[in-house]
Amino acid sequence: MSLRAAFNRSLSARLLVLTIGFVMLAEVLIYTPSIARFRETYFEEKLASAHLAALTIDAAPDRMVTPELTNALLKHVGAVSIGVFKKGAMTHMLGEEIVGPHEVYDLSQSMASDMILEAFATLFHGANRLIEVVGPSPKDSRVMVSVVFEEAPLRKQMLGFSKRILGLSLVISFITAALVFFALRMQLVRPMQRITASMTEFRRDPEETPVFPATRRQDEIGTAMRELAAMQQDLKVALKQKTRLATLGATVSKVNHDLRNMLATATLVYDALARSEDPNVKKVMPTLFRTIDRAITICTQTLNFTQEHPPVDKAPVRLADMVAEIAEEIGTGFFPAETLPELAAEIDPDLMVPLDPNQFHRVLINLARNAAEAGAKRVTISASAGPAGVEILVEDDGPGIPTGIQATLFMPFSGSTKAAGTGLGLAIVKDLVQAHGGTVELARTGPGGSRFRILLPATLQASSGT
Repeated sequence: MSLRAAFNRSLSARLLVLTIGFVMLAEVLIYTPSIARFRETYFEEKLASAHLAALTIDAAPDRMVTPELTNALLKHVGAVSIGVFKKGAMTHMLGEEIVGPHEVYDLSQSMASDMILEAFATLFHGANRLIEVVGPSPKDSRVMVSVVFEEAPLRKQMLGFSKRILGLSLVISFITAALVFFALRMQLVRPMQRITASMTEFRRDPEETPVFPATRRQDEIGTAMRELAAMQQDLKVALKQKTRLATLGATVSKVNHDLRNMLATATLVYDALARSEDPNVKKVMPTLFRTIDRAITICTQTLNFTQEHPPVDKAPVRLADMVAEIAEEIGTGFFPAETLPELAAEIDPDLMVPLDPNQFHRVLINLARNAAEAGAKRVTISASAGPAGVEILVEDDGPGIPTGIQATLFMPFSGSTKAAGTGLGLAIVKDLVQAHGGTVELARTGPGGSRFRILLPATLQASSGT
């Protein structure tokens, strides 16, 4: 693996490099004003030394110094010439006045930005220039001092200072980077590695992989750990339920043939008994019919739910015609006589909806059957098209849905409103609507009835069966 690939794959490596880089950047930002201050201090020391050297003139006879003493004083200061001014007039002079071209720096008028730029100019200027520094004496602010000297010694000291700063910065950078690296590795990287490893193992074998262990951390990492553990636990429960449903589906498929034969035999017996004139037989016939019908419904719904639905084959369908067909089925005995509801439609006859006619037919039939079995006498289906898609409302005048089952209304075996129900009708509705790319929800419920809202996309988008 190349170094670049390792860097891209390793959060620890990137963290280490970034930490060193940021610490070095901080050191550079500190170095910039530091080198300017070093140069300014050098100038101030020159002015102070020059002032003291010039004061020796006052101790000389007739304020006259020998050339030898002048050279010695200038050499001690490291200057070419020195001038001292008070109230605008020169009071002391050592060396000869420089009249040739040279750089002049006035410390009394220099700004911080100017000092920084001039410091870097000194560092990168190769020639040994003569520079003149003018400013108030650090020994007496009333006295102005002018000192001319060569720039090379200043540059040498500035380079030495820079090397010391660079070395110290490298040491500080690596120490700080190491401390920050190990701290962040313990606090961030290792927990993230544990989370990643748990997610990878869970994806590979969710049923056998243990749930992520509990943590006491209260920060964002702790929240992520707890949410991961909760998600894994919920998925384990869901997978167990799916496994049980798959087992149930396989079992139902195997016994479905036998159940159909038994129910067919029971239906033949019912037809034979229906011709009997015995009043006792006629008395039990409605109960027998409801029992057989309920058994057929339970077997059919369970088998339909456990089987995989075919892919959704959408086509433009006139929704009003579909509702009319459902009304005819209800009127021809699709429901037991005692639960026969009135089906009303409030749909634009020209409204075309892209859907699978066979599968969506089951959606509306299940909703109407559920309403009728709950005690509704009238079911109203309305539809309207809008920017978000086609909204279909299925309303009834039944007693409403109990609060206790509203949260699990669309869950298999949990959303039945009657004791003998399977709880699969609305679960199948949800699966089929989602296969169309839509959503279904309980919009409202109460003593005056319930309303289910279905929202379907208005375009022929691709969908797959569930």
